[in-house]
Amino acid sequence: MNQLVINDVVFDVNYFTRSTAKKEEVGLEKRIINNGTMTKGRDQVKFSFSILGKQDYHLYTSFFENNHYTVLLPETSEPFIAHSVLYSTFYQGAEVTDNTEVIFTVTITK
Repeated sequence: MNQLVINDVVFDVNYFTRSTAKKEEVGLEKRIINNGTMTKGRDQVKFSFSILGKQDYHLYTSFFENNHYTVLLPETSEPFIAHSVLYSTFYQGAEVTDNTEVIFTVTITK
């Protein structure tokens, strides 16, 4: 998969997997959202993408502070409604500058 659409924003994907999280991995926040019911695992989408520069870094870190996501898998036109996200970043150097390449690794849980 080369692209992913989240809340109408197109991401050029470097790495993509889709999996099912075990109920123990989903955590308290997810149990509250589902009114305490955790009868089976939850679908997850994991992907990474790269951006360049401080301005885009701040744009995407604030993007992933949202609580609700509509994910569209373009290859299948399949919508994926998600409620929790975990992301991490990787870059070299002490801080992000206008020339820093930052790699985001994102996990979105249904």
